[in-house]
Amino acid sequence: MDLTGWLEYFTEGLAVRMREVQDKGERVIRVDVLARKHRFSDRQRAAILSALEAGGLTPQEYAELCPKVSKKTLQRELKALAEKGILVAEGATNRRYYRLGKL
Repeated sequence: MDLTGWLEYFTEGLAVRMREVQDKGERVIRVDVLARKHRFSDRQRAAILSALEAGGLTPQEYAELCPKVSKKTLQRELKALAEKGILVAEGATNRRYYRLGKL
């Protein structure tokens, strides 16, 4: 029985997944370097990591990450991240969405 085809399929899938893990690891490291460079708070770092995981972040999702912090503070922090180009704001004020910018 020839298993060559199956082995090629399996190793290609493994290689693709390993590249994805490597890319994600590199982005997480870049987030950490940026957070240290810009002296982001732990909350801002959590926002960036959440946006990295999900591809973006809403102010409501950020509020769920930081339930004991006022909405105004969270909005200021998201705005600061957007001003630095880390996050990019999209949509109207009541439907604002932040996606990752340059990392």
